[in-house]
Amino acid sequence: MDTTSLVLTVSSIVTGRICLLVALWLRLRWRTRHEQVRRQHLASVTQVIAEGGRAEVVEQRPDGHSLLIRIVRIPADKDTA
Repeated sequence: MDTTSLVLTVSSIVTGRICLLVALWLRLRWRTRHEQVRRQHLASVTQVIAEGGRAEVVEQRPDGHSLLIRIVRIPADKDTA
């Protein structure tokens, strides 16, 4: 095996590993951002519900299905407790 083929083999292995690490890093970064947005959304929904309001959550899925959730908080009567 001559020097050129050895250098080419080693560089292709290193390049493959670097591309794999970059892909994993990008996926982790996307997943982290996705979870942050989800957490912010859930926090805002629970805040609205806690204040006695109503919340409506619409989820559009990639397969074309959608989900609509309406949450209405009815304050408890103080006389019944």
